[in-house]
Amino acid sequence: MTAAPAPDAVDPTDRSAYRHWTTEKIRFNDLDALGHLNNCAFAVFCESARVEVLSQARGQKLGGGGDIDWVIVNLNIDFRAQGHYPGTCEVGSRVVRIGTKSVTLGNGLFVGDTCIATATATVVLSDLKAGKALPLPDDIRAFMESLMSPDNATTTEAGA
Repeated sequence: MTAAPAPDAVDPTDRSAYRHWTTEKIRFNDLDALGHLNNCAFAVFCESARVEVLSQARGQKLGGGGDIDWVIVNLNIDFRAQGHYPGTCEVGSRVVRIGTKSVTLGNGLFVGDTCIATATATVVLSDLKAGKALPLPDDIRAFMESLMSPDNATTTEAGA
């Protein structure tokens, strides 16, 4: 079980809070019956950004694989505004919290200057065969620290 993220001193709707960026194309099939960006598309956009960050942290190509990989244990999305087709959505990523075996990532989804959603996801580095969480290696911890906003850099902690 992972610990809850520490209170976040950073405004997640502020573009300057994010250290890594991913651009996603808004597709026609990402829309709901009312022509708004569907909630599933928000989750997929967050997933794309999360996979990019976690793949870079492990020094592997996108797609992962192997006996050791990241497992998502929690995802929260706050929907803040509507998104529409056509267009692009820029997804900012940052690290909110670093634990002993887990990392909580924050995302901001932006269409132009409008933050349409914010999200957090907690992931655990795991030995998939043994079904056990693993401590974060020093190189992964250092990479994750580089993605922390200065205002929440003190949320690196021992624990999950």
